[in-house]
Amino acid sequence: MDSTKDGPQYRLKLDDKILLLNKRKFKLLKYIDECGSITQASKQAHIPYRSALKYIENLENDLNKTVVSTKRGGKGGGGGSKLTDDGKHILKEYRKVDSILKMHADVNEIEGKISDIDMENKIANIYLNGNKVILPVRGNFNVGDKVLVLISPDDIFVMLERQESSVRNIFPGKITGMELKDNLVRLNVDLGETSLFVDITEYAREQLNLNLGKDVFVGFKAAAIAMVKI
Repeated sequence: MDSTKDGPQYRLKLDDKILLLNKRKFKLLKYIDECGSITQASKQAHIPYRSALKYIENLENDLNKTVVSTKRGGKGGGGGSKLTDDGKHILKEYRKVDSILKMHADVNEIEGKISDIDMENKIANIYLNGNKVILPVRGNFNVGDKVLVLISPDDIFVMLERQESSVRNIFPGKITGMELKDNLVRLNVDLGETSLFVDITEYAREQLNLNLGKDVFVGFKAAAIAMVKI
């Protein structure tokens, strides 16, 4: 995701092409689909008509496909514009990325540096408080790369004791914050060099007798982690 003066741009992969789309330009395509007119859509999206035409032209050049199909009308009218199947596919992909990012707006972020990579098993390692964090390698990463590790609060579990498990990303911590958020209890667990937000049910909190200041262990599976290069 990149940023412009019109807000963040999402990188959408369509076939073997990469397109950049921000919310303002997404709305232009959306309104063309709804109104059947570039003129009306540009007004609704608050984009000058010529800028709207230029954006559509650039988008089609990048994709090497027609995104908007326009039919000229005669004296009696009958003209209009509509999205092609490829144009509608762009809207669908934007909505998917946008919904995922909104869903994970509170994602935990951990900065680190890749210490080693096991290419055979497609895993990489960084270190947190001297403890190894195992990460899945999805994409082009190298030893020494600085990365941002993203973990959703609901993908982290809490234990009172370290348990033998196939999950190897387990760390000791202390509960330093607790609040009700969206019908869940959000814990702030201090791990020393960093802290993590963890979402659990009130039932789980009561069963574990979790309170401020309590020492716990938190864990998460490697598959629950996303990693981006910074």
